[in-house]
Amino acid sequence: MTEEPAPTGHTDAGALVEARGRSALPPAVPVVVASSRGSSIRSATPAGVADRADIEALQSTPNRTSPTPEKDDDAKSKGEVELSGFHANGLADQTSYMPVKQILIVFMSLQLAVFLSFLDQVIVSSALPVISAYFDSGRSSSFVGSAYLLTSTAMQPIWGRLSDVFGRKVTLLACVVVFIIGSLACAVAQTMIQLIVFRGMQGFGGGGLITLTLIIISDVVSLRDRGKYQGVTEITIAIANGGGPLLGGVMAEKISWRWCFWINLPIGGFCLAVIVFFLPLKPVHGSIKEKLLKIDYGGALLTIAASVLIILPLNWGGTSFPWVSGPVLGCVISSVAAFALFFFWEWKFAKIPVAPPYIFKNPTVAAVFFVTLLAGGVILSQIYYLPQYYQVARGESPIRSGVLVIALFLSTTFFVFVAGQLVSKTGEYKPFIVGGYAIWAIGLGLLSTLDENTSTAKIIGYQILNGFGQGQTLQTTMVAAQAAVDRSEMSVVTSVRNFMRSLGGTIFLVIGATIINNTLRSRLGQLGFDPGVVSAVIDDPTAIWPTSASVNPALQGLAAADKAEIVKAWVRGFRTLMHVLTGLIGANALVALIFLKRHSLSRADEEALKARGKDWVRDRKEKKRKGAGAATAEGADLEDLDKAEKAS
Repeated sequence: MTEEPAPTGHTDAGALVEARGRSALPPAVPVVVASSRGSSIRSATPAGVADRADIEALQSTPNRTSPTPEKDDDAKSKGEVELSGFHANGLADQTSYMPVKQILIVFMSLQLAVFLSFLDQVIVSSALPVISAYFDSGRSSSFVGSAYLLTSTAMQPIWGRLSDVFGRKVTLLACVVVFIIGSLACAVAQTMIQLIVFRGMQGFGGGGLITLTLIIISDVVSLRDRGKYQGVTEITIAIANGGGPLLGGVMAEKISWRWCFWINLPIGGFCLAVIVFFLPLKPVHGSIKEKLLKIDYGGALLTIAASVLIILPLNWGGTSFPWVSGPVLGCVISSVAAFALFFFWEWKFAKIPVAPPYIFKNPTVAAVFFVTLLAGGVILSQIYYLPQYYQVARGESPIRSGVLVIALFLSTTFFVFVAGQLVSKTGEYKPFIVGGYAIWAIGLGLLSTLDENTSTAKIIGYQILNGFGQGQTLQTTMVAAQAAVDRSEMSVVTSVRNFMRSLGGTIFLVIGATIINNTLRSRLGQLGFDPGVVSAVIDDPTAIWPTSASVNPALQGLAAADKAEIVKAWVRGFRTLMHVLTGLIGANALVALIFLKRHSLSRADEEALKARGKDWVRDRKEKKRKGAGAATAEGADLEDLDKAEKAS
């Protein structure tokens, strides 16, 4: 197996300072030269670019990686590596490899943010029937989930680039604050329209939480060790995905659906405090005006527009409007145009693009984006429709259905952790990705055989097999994408990869609903069911059972034979959906096998970065110590002065 050369250095030559004069170089900055003998300071232009000729040379570099800055022979003999404070596009290099103790502090701070983001994606899934009944608006209740997904999806690449400009910590704090405000607004919403709007506000903040977490991990942990920490992050996600429906069901049944949002306030407040006081990240210096001028406003607006225009018609189709209708087709066509305009803008006009088009030319990165899009759709479909299978096909309560899907999330959690450890140990990621998708496809194929009489033990076994395959692919695909690019591009590929994951979830969740609803409408119509009953079943199929969290008068008093036919029709749609999901993951296995390239997980400058990180931690401690000493001395002087005044 051939190995692709690792990107050299840590500068971004691709977005980069255009030789056409569209942006100016920042002034010369100090360069830390780190080695086992300590650190020294040299002067260099950003990212080791010596002059305009070097910049022009970068433009013609096919793989968009920058040349290694030249060093004198003595420096080379000592194994020194030059580290600049800037990337070639003028953005600050926020890489800050830290000792394990500081990494753990950072890591634990970030897990709360991840938990908040994913918990809120799924916690309303079990509570939706109750929310729908409370506001008496069944058809629009689906927008409660999709509004969050829409805005969080659109904002992910934008938050990633904003963190490059303003700094990771301040951007993460902004995300948490917006998320908390949105949660409070949702908790006190008085109409369904208000709830949908406020869920969108939540999504604006929530979209940045997972993206910034993964970016910050990339800043403080070496590529080789990153799988361990990103694997634990995926465990946090799995716990949130598994516990969310269960927690939402408990709150909907036992307390109030509003607690699905109230619960975010104490968790979010604690998360905010931990980030403020315990997250030791380097700030990005510069004036607000300078930072605002670096933002790609056109790219950000086009990202939001394109995302909204593709997600809205998917929610409208078959419910608010027919699929073949002006609003649906108009939005789909407009979304294609918006995406095309976005790439043209990023290619021709953006100085620091939200998503530089050249990263899509990298076969490994493009493959990761593709498989993540499909996998995101499958994951969210499992989260939503497996609990519903238990409630519709077997008449289980929301709480019981949440308990029965825990096997999937526990197995996923375990194998995410195992895969992360093995990738860090071996430096290999492709075997886990290809094998994981193959096993996952088999598990989904087995789920497509379920009916209303399948035993619980068999269903749990199928879920464990799904978790075995799924767990091997979640963090390993992130490592693959990051290994394929230069360090300065990691925030971009991380945020775009998460954008694809959320976009896939949003798209295929709606496709899943369309498959099941159309099957119900077709089958029940053939059997002569009243249109009002068919409509009620589509709004909430769980309402045919007394264990449901909602009550629909149209479904009360149904004969046992009618309920059996409804269950059969729903299960038929569910099995069709599982067949589609099996095909998607099977396609992922083939794409990963063909297009993923092997890249080294070791970089030439990692030891120098670790040395710089240790120096930075030591300097912070020294400043704190000196500050405490100065405060003590000042206090002693004031005390002596007070004594002198009293004596006089």
